Amino acid sequence: MRHLFYLLIILFFSNIKAQSVDSILLVAKTLKHDTDRINLLYKQGFDKRTSNPQYSYECAKKAESYAQKVSLPYYSAKVNNLLGILYYRKGELKKAITYHMNALNIRTAINDKKGMALSNLNLGNVYTDLHNYSLAESYYLKSLQINSELNNEEQINNCLINLGTLASQQRKDEVASEYFTTVLNSAKKNNNYELQAMSFNNLAVIKMNTQKFEESIALSHNSIKAKELSENEVEKADSYLNIALCYLFLNDLKQTQTFLQISDSIINRFGYLAAKLNYLQIEHQYFNALNDYKNAYNSLNLLHKLNDSVLLANKEAKLENDFIEFIEDPKHDSSPKNSDTGIYWFWGILILLGISLFMFVLKNKR
Repeated sequence: MRHLFYLLIILFFSNIKAQSVDSILLVAKTLKHDTDRINLLYKQGFDKRTSNPQYSYECAKKAESYAQKVSLPYYSAKVNNLLGILYYRKGELKKAITYHMNALNIRTAINDKKGMALSNLNLGNVYTDLHNYSLAESYYLKSLQINSELNNEEQINNCLINLGTLASQQRKDEVASEYFTTVLNSAKKNNNYELQAMSFNNLAVIKMNTQKFEESIALSHNSIKAKELSENEVEKADSYLNIALCYLFLNDLKQTQTFLQISDSIINRFGYLAAKLNYLQIEHQYFNALNDYKNAYNSLNLLHKLNDSVLLANKEAKLENDFIEFIEDPKHDSSPKNSDTGIYWFWGILILLGISLFMFVLKNKR
């Protein structure tokens, strides 16, 4: 019964609006085992990593202090992983590397293979953003090796896609093509149409980069079919844009116009902003090819305006991922701060008293 009581407490506080770390710490202190406390704080932090990074960070730091206090390396690694994710999202990549390396070292020491694969993958992502491609590749390959040992097919494909993308960024087209083809074969074997669509699309881009436009068009059509089977109507716009661009390179302006119109109708229907940027760029090139410089200028002007709005949105999104670091204060745990959650405390205590009374009656019922 006591475990049920604690579970009810956790469920109640997990749904409090405007949650504060102080309130969740009080819940954590009612739990008997440190592992339960760490899991509660970790889960809260991980769930709120995108919507409330400040709260997520504070939960992670509290979980970290619990894990260090009782020397629980498995949980210390999980918390370091979460902190690495938070700093990655914040854009502080060096700190992200520090925490992901901490997680990797701990996981290596305790031979947590699944965790090691994840940490290597995360480090590969950070080094990719830093354009340190050789280090990124080495971490992706380590993750691939471990996932192959674990026979984790989903993560194997994830590593291969990252390696293919990395090779493509460096214009190692043959290497990228091999990685994407391997993923495609796996996706066909498992009837994974979403993965097939992604692989066909990536291979179409590689073929376009190597000026094999007819092959690129065929692969793009295959991607569209796979997207239809996976009910992915939105991203069909990307494949139609690839086809339009191929026809533009082939100087078939009539076909270019046809596929631009098809993609634009999808983009407008779903408000697909990223594809709209690509559409305007290709449309600008299309009008230039027609010597229609007025419409070419209009497309370019719209592209610049839309691009500026995207940059502003990205800047605001980065601010939303921000959080304030703090130094541990011993007094911080002793007395929770007054906050707007007071009304929730009031009703919460009443509800919990009611639950306690019900459980007391139930326990003593004959």
